[in-house]
Amino acid sequence: MRNLFFILTALSLTLYSCDDGDIIDVELDFEDTFNSCQETDLVIYKTKGDPSESLSILIDNYSIESVFAVDETNTFTVTKSGTFIYRTYNDESINGSDLFCNLGPSSQVSIKQDYSSSCDVLFETVLTEDDNDGIPAALENQDPNGDDDFSDAQDTDEDGIPDYLDVDDDGDNVLTKDENPDPNGDGDLSDAQDTDEDGTPDYLDKDDDDDGIDTRDEETDSQDQNPGNDITNSDVGADYLNKAVADDTAPKATAYRTHTIQQTYQVQATILEFSFDILSQDELDFGFLTGSSLTDTRTGTPVFK
Repeated sequence: MRNLFFILTALSLTLYSCDDGDIIDVELDFEDTFNSCQETDLVIYKTKGDPSESLSILIDNYSIESVFAVDETNTFTVTKSGTFIYRTYNDESINGSDLFCNLGPSSQVSIKQDYSSSCDVLFETVLTEDDNDGIPAALENQDPNGDDDFSDAQDTDEDGIPDYLDVDDDGDNVLTKDENPDPNGDGDLSDAQDTDEDGTPDYLDKDDDDDGIDTRDEETDSQDQNPGNDITNSDVGADYLNKAVADDTAPKATAYRTHTIQQTYQVQATILEFSFDILSQDELDFGFLTGSSLTDTRTGTPVFK
């Protein structure tokens, strides 16, 4: 069977134990992150050395993937029952992956103290999405009314994707990040590139060179939703930035570029209602999940208009 050595959180915590009337202070000082692994059941855990200790929780028939099931508000909350274990070891150092994620008992680990308790675990997940276009979401009118309701967020090209998630804010098939929205990277967009000097920066301007041909339609060489590689005069650059090139007979754009949105999950665990011989507590912050599963991407192509 799985070798389950369970552990707890990243906060500094003092436990009090009575032994022949004496009070013994035990200092727990763990990092504020935890790991997870599973076969059938989920184990979340954390370990430390000097002294060697672990905190862990076993949750039957549950998966870590389940806590990523955010709703339309990009949040998820659930409380699950589990077994909470605090252990100390004679070993000078221990490996959390070896302790919790391998099958079979480990003959290499010597347990000094072993405490367990039933508990509840509160998982709280928040998903943050970003278009990585070089403009902070706060500067893209993500929340115009300041009411934490992003349904009215700015959508310049009206493609159904708000600017703070849109890799191409103006729908001209040139990525926002490639239109120099913040040339010096100081968070001040007042110096954003404005090729035709009409007061509208290129990343929000559907006709960047003001030649009467929409940027997305200036694809004379290849119809690949990328006006940046259509160049008549290499000394000037792409046709969509060259006012001298205005071919209104060229085929018109028929599709937007595929969007890739970066996703980052933050998962916090809180331990509720547990009682060891040495400690009883109503609530304990277990910290935040760490690992590669916290990042992902989603892709999609807006309906063309």
